[in-house]
Amino acid sequence: MKTILEVEQVEKSYGASQVIHGCSFQINQGEIYGLLGVNGAGKTTLMKMILGLQKLDSGSIFVLGKGESDGPQYLAEIGSVIENPVFYEHLNAEEILSMHLAYMQKKGKIPDVLRLVGLESVGKKPVSQYSLGMKQRLGLARAIIHRPRLLLLDEPLNGLDPIAITQMRELMGKLVKEGMSILLSSHIIGEIRHTANRVGILSNGCIYQEFSVKEKAAQWGEQFESRVVDFMRRESYEFV
Repeated sequence: MKTILEVEQVEKSYGASQVIHGCSFQINQGEIYGLLGVNGAGKTTLMKMILGLQKLDSGSIFVLGKGESDGPQYLAEIGSVIENPVFYEHLNAEEILSMHLAYMQKKGKIPDVLRLVGLESVGKKPVSQYSLGMKQRLGLARAIIHRPRLLLLDEPLNGLDPIAITQMRELMGKLVKEGMSILLSSHIIGEIRHTANRVGILSNGCIYQEFSVKEKAAQWGEQFESRVVDFMRRESYEFV
């Protein structure tokens, strides 16, 4: 199975506060990897380091074997929605996607992507008239318009209603079937359980444990969430 993302012994501190400490994990092709941790665990910081928006103190990050030093070739393989997506709200969806393609120096099929995310009927409407769910969809459209191999989604279901959450999960499933790999962060266990294939628990700045969602859901049944919460609270907990 092809490795898409490799994070190796990454360290990051802000002053005397160490946020990421010896963090290592990898994501394989066609996989949704759930990065699970409490608020402030360092999930967003880790994603920003993958994007080159935050400098590593030490360690290395590779996407398809390329590192940040490879410049545009490295970033061209990544799409992202980090925190709340921001747009020029007087523009419409088609204009925003066209601008992003020009910035990335890539070609893309704007009508097809708008159809994929369910915005084909509002492509010419100003973003100022969009709901929160529609803006989340547009953020996802912007992240995938250049056909990246790796997609980073930071708490993508926050603030969405139940129907929009279901639709976003279905959309992520479609993207994976088309060959994309997804790193999905969340502090909500249920969200990760119903979306990810594999989970890494981020605690004290590193991945303390990884597991297959399918295997642990079958083993623990209705106790799945309580067992994971217990482990997140007690770092010495034996994970069996």
